[in-house]
Amino acid sequence: MGFALVVGVFGLVGVRPTEGRADAASAEPVMDLPLPPRLLMTPETAEPSTTTTVPVETTTTTAPPPVETTTTTAPPPPPTTAPPAAAAPAPPKPRVASSGPEAQAQVEAIADSSGWNWRAAGVRFNMSYYPTDCCHWGVYEAAKSIIWIGPSAFGDQNRLRYVVLHELAHAWQYRQNRFREIIADYTRWGFNSIGPALEAGADCVAEVWGALRGHYWNCPADAQALAVRRLHGDWR
Repeated sequence: MGFALVVGVFGLVGVRPTEGRADAASAEPVMDLPLPPRLLMTPETAEPSTTTTVPVETTTTTAPPPVETTTTTAPPPPPTTAPPAAAAPAPPKPRVASSGPEAQAQVEAIADSSGWNWRAAGVRFNMSYYPTDCCHWGVYEAAKSIIWIGPSAFGDQNRLRYVVLHELAHAWQYRQNRFREIIADYTRWGFNSIGPALEAGADCVAEVWGALRGHYWNCPADAQALAVRRLHGDWR
């Protein structure tokens, strides 16, 4: 009995990011203000006394008051400061082609870095979303050995590398035709049916080939070691 599966980066396992939020209450400091005095005192003044005296004629020469002089002081000149230098504009981000020969060459270079002879295995790449199931980063169409790389996969270089190697790992899995063994391999980590086991295995193979990390899980060291054995043909 034959079957065809379309395995995509988002095809079989959903990942739902969660967000959390914590709020911290802040307390305003309390200031002790000084109390105003309870009474305002006004001191008493002595009444003037009256004294009669005989006037004595005197001559008094009073010097004229000094002539006031006015000095005008010029304000100091304001300091001279150079205007701040304008910030240099950020260089524009290089445009990343998501279709055409440039994108094709970039994807094939990533596939070549795996070390697996995918061309001899008859695998082909199409730079487009899978026509009947948009819009995954990548899809492996097993019936035709075609890997579809969607435009959204090109948004980040690490993402692109992961998508190409993950889908290429699916092609490698189908060429091995050892689905029962793949399920047995990943059952110990809880992937005990064909779909999840293929996705977990493809993440491990992609990491062995140089992907930064997996999408479905972060393949542990012992699972990567198992993937290395399988890539070398050891199915014992």
